[in-house]
Amino acid sequence: MSSVSPDPPTETIIGHLERVVYHNPDSGWGILIIARDGEEPLTAAGLVAAPATGDSLRLHGHWEIHPRYGKQFRFESYELLRPTTPEALIKYLSSGAIKGIGPVLAGEIVRRFGEQTLDILDQHPDRLQGVPGIGPTRAKTLQEAWREHEQHRHVLLFLFQHGLGVALSRKILERYGARAIEVVERDPYCLALDISGIGFLIADGIARTQGMALDDPMRLQAGLLHCLERATGDGHFYLPLPVLLPQAQSLTGMNEEQLRYALDLLVARGKAVLVPGEEDLVAVYQTEMDLEEREAAERFRALLSATARSLPHQGAMEQWLADQETFTGIELTPEQRAAVLTALRHPLCVITGGPGTGKTTIVRFLAHVGVQGGRSLGLCAPTGRAAQRLEQVTGHSASTIHRLLSYDPFKRGFRHGVGNPLEADWVIVDEASMLEVPLANCLLRALPAGASLLLVGDADQLPSVGPGALLGNLVASGVVPVVRLEHIHRQAAGSLIVQNAHRINRGESPTFPTPRTWQSGEDCVFIDKTNPEEVAERVVQLVSGGLTRMGFTSDAIQVITSLHRGPIGVQELNRRLQAAVNPPGPDKPEMPRAETCFRLGDRVLQTVNDYDKMVFNGDIGRVVGVDLEGGALAVMFGENRVVYLRSDLDQLELAYALTVHKSQGNEFPAVVLVVHSSHYIMLHRNLLYTGVTRAREMLCVVGDNKGLHKALRSTHLSERYTRLAERLREGL
Repeated sequence: MSSVSPDPPTETIIGHLERVVYHNPDSGWGILIIARDGEEPLTAAGLVAAPATGDSLRLHGHWEIHPRYGKQFRFESYELLRPTTPEALIKYLSSGAIKGIGPVLAGEIVRRFGEQTLDILDQHPDRLQGVPGIGPTRAKTLQEAWREHEQHRHVLLFLFQHGLGVALSRKILERYGARAIEVVERDPYCLALDISGIGFLIADGIARTQGMALDDPMRLQAGLLHCLERATGDGHFYLPLPVLLPQAQSLTGMNEEQLRYALDLLVARGKAVLVPGEEDLVAVYQTEMDLEEREAAERFRALLSATARSLPHQGAMEQWLADQETFTGIELTPEQRAAVLTALRHPLCVITGGPGTGKTTIVRFLAHVGVQGGRSLGLCAPTGRAAQRLEQVTGHSASTIHRLLSYDPFKRGFRHGVGNPLEADWVIVDEASMLEVPLANCLLRALPAGASLLLVGDADQLPSVGPGALLGNLVASGVVPVVRLEHIHRQAAGSLIVQNAHRINRGESPTFPTPRTWQSGEDCVFIDKTNPEEVAERVVQLVSGGLTRMGFTSDAIQVITSLHRGPIGVQELNRRLQAAVNPPGPDKPEMPRAETCFRLGDRVLQTVNDYDKMVFNGDIGRVVGVDLEGGALAVMFGENRVVYLRSDLDQLELAYALTVHKSQGNEFPAVVLVVHSSHYIMLHRNLLYTGVTRAREMLCVVGDNKGLHKALRSTHLSERYTRLAERLREGL
């Protein structure tokens, strides 16, 4: 008969924090040395918010024997107490947490006020002026530092006791300041909307600990908004009511009638908009998304209604084009000439086409004739790499759209917009398939009167990471002048990458030589591996050996896959590739963040727009500095050096491997593309097409034939819910 070991008895220990042996700021796990009056210091381990030397603590837990560290006190909860002894007070004040108080000054203050020190700081800070070296100005500074410190400690402990980790607690503190506790107690669901990393479930857990009922209308409204917010993150502008309600039911556990009532409350509060559509299908928008889409449609329609530019008659125009071709050394095909004339004539124009169809040639030609004709150009692209490439091929200055619009950190918005337009009267956006509607709106607001906008991109690629499918919507609307390039030029026709991209786009099987039949000079190869573990091993071999022996540096090679998780997903491949390409070493400091470790020399990806740092979703950089003591990471994005605190590290991911979506707008000398049947959920034709077209000089596809054929057959993408095309047609 087996017996169950009884739980160890719970004890309470009181002491002050003598030393922090270890503390993980992300998880909160800490190992502390606790000093007790008249007894030997003890080791305590557990979750702690922001330990500071000198803290007086009451720990609740039990003793245990750690296999490595021996006897220690494992605490499940703790309370912050105010230190009372002179020694503890001096340690507490001089811990470094309170700006302006070091060991010498802390000693002077405690000698003057003794056990009343903290009461003096709280209630009579003016009496600090009686301490040698403290005048009125310094007393005021110390008072402010003390109040800020106490507020932060109180808030962090409150949040930590509600199950939030240190990193998230600090974000909440930064967002709300001293109001944090009040905000969380009044409406914990606002955390899910305001704080990156906090979803509905975390906020709901806080609300439930505060006694909120499951059917509380505030909870149901938060659940509906969470579903709409999640839809925006997936690229949608709205959700149809028959889609929204089941999602909200699954999330909240409440019935349709209750959720409809909560939705009516959201509409009454101005938080949501119901838009009737075809067959009485109601679209549910967050109010700001409805306004965003309406504004974009109105501004595009204004461009369409602007007066078209008059061009010389046909004979004179042909002669002018011929002269320009002679001058630039660029020979245009009839298809390209038609595209040039359309772009010159219309204030709004889209030029789209696959690889090798001459989009770059047209942009280079138009940039030249625009400058020759006295027009002020604004050449831009969604990503830094694409902008750099645009500048190289045109010979004219180009920038990201964000830099063109010029972000003002004080206004927390772009400098150029309504009332302060761009100086450029012809804006050309390359890689426009990546352009999301909100950013397009910012660009449209900044166009001066009489300006033209040309969007150049591949409408058959994946839509933007952000909400909407702008380029596809403009093409599908039927009201925007569109030129679709289809002729593959002679220079590109010899590339198997280009040939296969067009085959894939037509739904035809690509022609891939296998490693056995591959010949030197060919730019494409298929490596057939059925087992995911073998796929991962082969990917690492290619990056660390095979492609480098062909002359590609590790910086020139990009691994691209479909999913984040799994043995051949982004996370696992990044772990393996980091170990192979940038292994740990004594000269490579590293900073952990959750399951990731950022190491000096790592390639990293920015995953959100951060206008204060001027780095944006999809930017790829390199870790150039790791300050473990200061808790900071330095990353170079081109010439922009950006510093991240620990609390900002959730903005970064390793970038040795990227998803196809995150690789958009970038072109790499060599690409290792994973296409495997185990990723069947994500495999569809334009994902495969987009991945293939990221390679410029060499493409290695690693996976199985089953996965390739699944991607070719799957033409129906999950629909993006947007009504931009319909709204463009309204009133025209």
